Amino acid sequence: MVIQGLETIDYEKRAKDSDYKKRLNKVMTEKEAVGTFLHDGNSFCMGGFVMWRQPQSIMREIARQGKKNLSIIDESGDFEGIDLLVELGMLDRIDIAYSLTRQVGGISGTPALERGLKEGIPRPVEAGGVMATPKEKIESGVPPVKIVDWTNFEISLRLMAGALNVPFMPCRSSLGADIPKYTKDIKVIDDPYENKPLLLVPAYKPDVAFISVQRADRRGNGQIWGFRGTDYWKARAAKHVVLITEELVPTEKIYENPGLTTIPAYCTDAVVHLPFNCLPTGCYGYYIGDLLCFVSLLLQRQSRDGALEWIDEWVYGLKDHFEYCNKLGWEKIDRLAKSEHKLNRIPG
Repeated sequence: MVIQGLETIDYEKRAKDSDYKKRLNKVMTEKEAVGTFLHDGNSFCMGGFVMWRQPQSIMREIARQGKKNLSIIDESGDFEGIDLLVELGMLDRIDIAYSLTRQVGGISGTPALERGLKEGIPRPVEAGGVMATPKEKIESGVPPVKIVDWTNFEISLRLMAGALNVPFMPCRSSLGADIPKYTKDIKVIDDPYENKPLLLVPAYKPDVAFISVQRADRRGNGQIWGFRGTDYWKARAAKHVVLITEELVPTEKIYENPGLTTIPAYCTDAVVHLPFNCLPTGCYGYYIGDLLCFVSLLLQRQSRDGALEWIDEWVYGLKDHFEYCNKLGWEKIDRLAKSEHKLNRIPG
């Protein structure tokens, strides 16, 4: 529930009462999309991969709205956003294949998670069944953040199973590893055809998928250039899909390149037109990642005090993504765009 002036908006009730997927015009603001579809206790996933096409603005908006008890699934973590929500104590569970832990010179890539493991601040952490916060560092009544380890392939299979509406997918990719030993959600059976060991990974159907695309129309047809990752499956596995688009174009423009429509309108609940939404990560054909900004914020967030100061300045101190861009500087953003256009450019 969000209070705007004297008007109280029950977004959760509104989402239940409306079939957003059937709308012909699904455009809404980022604030409305997060408030409408992501609620306390929900699971969600992000589109893109590592430093490309990850809608970081959504993570900052989730933080501003103070969501609680969330869980996230990701093949390879978007180092800024996940750690931001961990720092604020908003995540209960992280299902992930890879997350940056150490940089050159001993800089932590996920300082909030590391503080949680070592000190129990802001919450204790249980990681992959092999690491946990020391008991003497855990305050009574504070539940741990649970990190569940998977391979990239297994997470892809989980999303595929969710999209196909089957309970699991079989594989053999980590039979020689310890992941099945520590990840209790994986089942090991004897293959009924060849009588050999087989892993079963459970389907995953997140409550919300936030996916950044280069182009979308008002109906929710989303087009992606460059690496697509598992966004095709995420959009079909999730209960609700929010597209965050660099360009909002007429449907006729979508028809010019129909094969690039990775996410069709029947999957989509909302379209948010938000240029540069992936910063400080990049977006193929539009802008490169702001690596200097990324390193700068990592350095500041190495300490708890520095992290909270950064959050006050760059998250709570800004009302939306446009204020974030203003603070970052449009000249700098223009340079990032021009640098990308020298390498890759989306056709007009």
